Amino acid sequence: MRITLKKTYILTILFCAFHTAAQAQEKVSLPETDTTAVVQTDTLAAAVDSLYAPADSVDIFAKPQLSKREMKRAVRDSIWAYKDSLIRATPRLLNTYFFKHEVTNQRMFVWNTDGYFNNPSVINPDTTYNDNFHELPYLKDDAGAVYLGVAGSAMLPFNYFRREEVEIFPVASLYEPYTCSITSMPFYNVKTPYTELGYWGTLFANKQKEETNIKFMHTQNFTPAFNFNILYKRYGSNGMLENEETDNRTFALTANYLGERYIAQAGYIFNRVKREENGGVADLGMVMDTIVDMRTVPVRLADASSKYKKNTIFLTQSYGIPIRFRKGDTTAVGEGTMAYIGHTGEYSVYTRSYLDAIAMTDTVARDFYNNRFYLNPTSTADSIRVMNLENRLFIKLQPWAREAIVSGIEGGAGYQHLSYYKFSPEMYMSGNKNVTDNNLYLYFGANGSLKQYFQWEGFGKYYIAGYNQNDFSIGGTIRLSFYPIKRGIHLTGKINVSQQRPSFFYNNYYSNHYIWNNNFNKTTKTRVEGRLTIPAYKLEAFFGYSLLNNNIYLDTLGNAVQNTESMSVMTAWLRKDFRLWKFNLENKILFQLSSKQEVIPLPKLALNLRYYLEFNLVKNVLDAQIGADATFNTDYYGQAYSPALGLFYNQREEEIGGTPYIDLFINLQWKRAAIFVKLVNIAQDWPDSDYFSANRYVRPQTALKFGVYWPFYLR
Repeated sequence: MRITLKKTYILTILFCAFHTAAQAQEKVSLPETDTTAVVQTDTLAAAVDSLYAPADSVDIFAKPQLSKREMKRAVRDSIWAYKDSLIRATPRLLNTYFFKHEVTNQRMFVWNTDGYFNNPSVINPDTTYNDNFHELPYLKDDAGAVYLGVAGSAMLPFNYFRREEVEIFPVASLYEPYTCSITSMPFYNVKTPYTELGYWGTLFANKQKEETNIKFMHTQNFTPAFNFNILYKRYGSNGMLENEETDNRTFALTANYLGERYIAQAGYIFNRVKREENGGVADLGMVMDTIVDMRTVPVRLADASSKYKKNTIFLTQSYGIPIRFRKGDTTAVGEGTMAYIGHTGEYSVYTRSYLDAIAMTDTVARDFYNNRFYLNPTSTADSIRVMNLENRLFIKLQPWAREAIVSGIEGGAGYQHLSYYKFSPEMYMSGNKNVTDNNLYLYFGANGSLKQYFQWEGFGKYYIAGYNQNDFSIGGTIRLSFYPIKRGIHLTGKINVSQQRPSFFYNNYYSNHYIWNNNFNKTTKTRVEGRLTIPAYKLEAFFGYSLLNNNIYLDTLGNAVQNTESMSVMTAWLRKDFRLWKFNLENKILFQLSSKQEVIPLPKLALNLRYYLEFNLVKNVLDAQIGADATFNTDYYGQAYSPALGLFYNQREEEIGGTPYIDLFINLQWKRAAIFVKLVNIAQDWPDSDYFSANRYVRPQTALKFGVYWPFYLR
C-alpha cells in the first residue's frame, strides 16, 4: 500500500487529536476555592507528547479506521480539548497597576473614581443589618433632612457640608442622594457573581398610602480584568396627602476593565422622577389642631404634576507607561517611575417639565403662586433642558514610587459645551431655539504619602475662557494617622477656596409663574474642615466653617436673589456608638449656626438616636436587635417647596421641628439577609402633631413598615 508523505502527516494529526479528545473527557473535580489555587492537568500535553513520540511507537502505514463523520468529530473535540487545556486551566490572575495586591486578592473590592485623573478611592460597603436599617439615604450619613415627606421626593440634608450642588442644573441637586453620578457610582471586581436584592416599604398598608422601595444589583467578572454591573433602584409612595404620588427610578449599566496598563470605567446612568404636585396642605390647623386622616386634609394644588429626567453616558480611561532608566529594569508596572495619560468623557442631558391647571375661581392655588400668571391665566406647561458635553485630557507623572512623599504630579485640560433650552417671549416669532455656552479650563493636582502615617493631596481648577471665565477653585487635604490602638487614630484637614459665576438658570428664567433676568456677581466660598476618626471606638467627629460672599438663594417669593453681605455657616458633627453588655446606643448629633437664617435657614440641633438590645437567637445563624430609632430637630423656619421651580425656597411663615419622631423596630440578620419590621411614628400626636418635613409637607403617620435586604454570591 502506497501513501504520500502529506497524507501520512494528516493521519498523524488526526490520531493525536482523537487521543487528546479521549483524555479530555476525564473531568477534574474542583474544590470551592479561588481558581488561582487550582492546578489542572494540561490535556494538550498528551497531544504534544504523541507528536514527538519515537518513530517505532506509531505505525504510520496503518490504514485509519475512522469514518468522515468520526474524523470531523475528532477535530472538533481537539479544539474543545485545546480550550480546556489553555483557557480553563489557566489561573485567573488580576494583574493591574491600579490597586495594590492586598486589594486585588480580595474576593470582592469596590471603588469610586474621581473623574479628573482616574484616581480610585476604595470603599468598604457594609451589607449588614446595621447599614441597611435606614432605607432613606439621608439618614445613613446625617441626622435629618428637609424633604417632602415621601420617599423619592426632593431632599435637602440638614448638614450644610453634605449638600451636593449641580451648578448647571440646580434641580438635580435635590435628587443626587437617591441616584448615582460618575464620581459616586460604585465599580466592582469580583471573583464570583454577586447580587443584591432589597425591598423596603409598607407592605400591608392601605393602597392609597402604600410605599415601595426596591433595589436590584448584579455584578460579575467575565475575565479577571473585565467586570459588568447592572443596577436598578426605585423609591416611591402614594404619600400621606392627596396628589403627592412619587416615583423615583434609577437604572445604571456600567463596566470596568483593569488591565496591566490600560484602565477604563464606562457606563450609562438614567434617573427619572415623576411626581404629582399638591403644594402642601392648605390649612395648617387641620394638621396641628385636629386628629384627622391626612388623606382628607385639603391641599393647595388639585391638578399639577412634574417630571425630572437625567441621562448620562460616560467613559474614564487611562494608560500607564513605565519609564526605565537602565536596561534590564524589571520593576513592576505601577511601581517606580511612571507616566499616565488619560481621558474622561461625559454626555449628560437634564430635563424637567411642570404642568398645572388652575381655575380662575381657585383662590387657594392662585394665592400660592402670588397670582402670577405671565403666559396663561389658567394652565401651565413649563419645561427646561440642558445638555452637557464635556471632555478632559490629562497626564500624570509618578516621579519615584506609588508610595512616596511626592507620588503624583498631575495636570489636564477640559472643554465643556452646554446647550440650554428655556422659554423666552421671542420664541413666539423665532420658534424654539437653544442657548449655547462653552468653557475651557485647566486643572492640576499633586499627592503623596509617607507609609500609612501621612497622606496629602492638592487640586486646582481655572477657567481660561467661556461662561465661567476666570472662575477658579483650589484646595488641599492632609491626613495624619497614628496607631497607639488597633485600626489607628486618624486626623483629616481640608481647605478649599473658590470663585464662581452663578448658574445660568439663576441669571435667566422665564416661566408662567416666575420671571427673572439677573446679572449676578460671582460668588466666593472659603471652607475649612477637620475630621477625627477612631474606628476602634466607633467615634467620628467633624467641624466645618464656611465663609460665603455673594451667595445665591430663593427668597420668600421664590425669586433668585443675591446676598450682597458676607455670611458664615459653622457645623459640628459627632457620631459615637456605645455598647454596654447587650445594649447599644448609637448617636448622631448635628449642631449648626448660620449667621443669616433668612438666607440659609438651618436647625441649630438635629439628632438621630438609635438605641437597641442586640442578642443571638441562633448562634452564627440569626442575630436580632430590638429597640427604637428617633429623629429630632429644634424649631426653625424650614424651607418651603415650589412645584413650578422644583426647588426649595425660604419662608418666614411657620417654624417646624421641636417634636420627636420615633420608630420601634425589630432588626434581624439571618445569615447574609437583613430583615427589619418597623412601627413608624409610634408616638404620633405626642407631645403635638408637628410632624412637618418641610413647610406644609408632613411626614408619614403611624404605619407598619417591612424591609429585607439580601446580598448573595455564587461559590
